[in-house]
Amino acid sequence: MIPKKQRSSQSDWTGALAKSYESPDVARANRLVEQGVEIIKELRRTFGHVTLAWSGGKDSQALRYVAEQADVDDAVLVISELEFPAFLTWATDHMPWGLSIEQRPLGLEWLQKNPQMLFPNTANASKWFKINQQDGQRIFMRRTGSPCLIMGRRYADGNYISRTGDIKYRDRAGWWRASPIARWSHEDVLCVLGAFQVPLPPCYWWPRGFRVGTGPWPQRQWCATPEQGWNETWQIDPNVVRNAASALIPGAQEAVDRHGG
Repeated sequence: MIPKKQRSSQSDWTGALAKSYESPDVARANRLVEQGVEIIKELRRTFGHVTLAWSGGKDSQALRYVAEQADVDDAVLVISELEFPAFLTWATDHMPWGLSIEQRPLGLEWLQKNPQMLFPNTANASKWFKINQQDGQRIFMRRTGSPCLIMGRRYADGNYISRTGDIKYRDRAGWWRASPIARWSHEDVLCVLGAFQVPLPPCYWWPRGFRVGTGPWPQRQWCATPEQGWNETWQIDPNVVRNAASALIPGAQEAVDRHGG
């Protein structure tokens, strides 16, 4: 059994993932999808309309498959200039139907002024989700009038779902967020991904990929030191580190020098 993401290792995931694609349990996957479709239909009866909040991550891709079977016809992706280029390329090639892009004003100039947000191991980790995903989603909902976002948050991943044990909650701005796969286990997610051969972005094969997931490169969590964050970022894409050094981001030039330019 795969532990919560915060306590899991890369090997906890990769073996289970390979098994789910190589020996899929289609019957179990169909049951999970049917249950998810019914939940989305009930949400649509309640709110009139729902929008898929898509990140491209494993849970988001599993929910995306369920949402497509429920005929959800629009989605939103929140991004910034601090995404890895390889992820943006993948997202462009695999975007869901009706996707809108919400661009956040977070770039190297912003990061230079906010160096405390680099590789957070503190409360700044949660601040990333607010200033990036959550604020971007609220702007989208305000602009479009969409009353409810459906999200890939799950209890097994340690995500916030609601204070009542329900699968939905109303945020402080008055917008509804619901999690149709909230009660799925990690194994349930992998089962659906494997049974329907749902593609995953390249970030899962990067250093600590399944623990870190998707998101802006400076958001990489649970780095023991800033040097670890820079070293992992270099392994993924040296040009990201070089560009950060050119923008005078603290620690970036040292990382470039450490790796020989």
